[in-house]
Amino acid sequence: MIERYFNNKTNIFRIKVDNLIKFNEVNVDKFNLIAKNISKETGVPKELIYTAPYFFFIDRWHKIDNQWYFYKGDGCDFHFINELLGEIISEYFGLETVHYKIAQLCINGENKGYGVVSKNFCNTESTYKSAWDYGFNPTGDLSILQKIRDICSTEKEYLILLNDMKKFFIRDFYASQLDRTGNNFLFKIDTTGIRLAPLYDYENSFESIDKCKYRNQIGELNITNPDTRRLLLTDDKFQELLNLLMGTNMSIFIELVEDRHKILIPNDIKDYYFKDDSEIKKLVLKHKIIK
Repeated sequence: MIERYFNNKTNIFRIKVDNLIKFNEVNVDKFNLIAKNISKETGVPKELIYTAPYFFFIDRWHKIDNQWYFYKGDGCDFHFINELLGEIISEYFGLETVHYKIAQLCINGENKGYGVVSKNFCNTESTYKSAWDYGFNPTGDLSILQKIRDICSTEKEYLILLNDMKKFFIRDFYASQLDRTGNNFLFKIDTTGIRLAPLYDYENSFESIDKCKYRNQIGELNITNPDTRRLLLTDDKFQELLNLLMGTNMSIFIELVEDRHKILIPNDIKDYYFKDDSEIKKLVLKHKIIK
């Protein structure tokens, strides 16, 4: 139970609603209209709010004090900690990220459980696109780092986005991220150019069976692949990031989570994360991808 992490100092954001919009396969026009309105106010792509017939997240969006928030809570305490820890890890690697609060969902006065809530990070003055919007297909390597040049208008813009993407791959590799589909990361386009949008959705972390391999919608970082190892060893930015990875301190990450949210994480859960951190670092050394 998520509540076992709480104490009398825990900061909890209350979401109080009379009811939630319930999904069905019939009211497509109604759901499309609601999703378009939310998208218009938030800047979030409508497809990430509702795409018929089954992709339905309308019930996760809540407007509170004229601000839009996204709530998620599946009752799994491991996913709950992953989300909070994921934010800290993204910050460590210098990436923009969603910012979470612990939340309680109350429907018609009844407690429906706990999860995390984040204020909408999109804005209506920017455009947000997915990998699918650019026609990027999954690959078994890091060739995407060259392909993104085609979506940049200048070399300067490309180099900035390239650094974003290298941070992105190393960050997710470290956290053994399993669910980085095309719905789970975005590109942000504004007057300054194109960047990786703030990261979000960290719940499926630290549970990969094959930690040598990280795959997302557009590429794969596989440290058993000779070409990938060669790239990691000869690229100064990747070396900088791998040294950053080797310098991670999971104990500090967990302390930051506990302090930021005023929760207490049990020792057995901490030990799990310590073990995962150690395994990743051993693999980096074993496969000789750092000088």
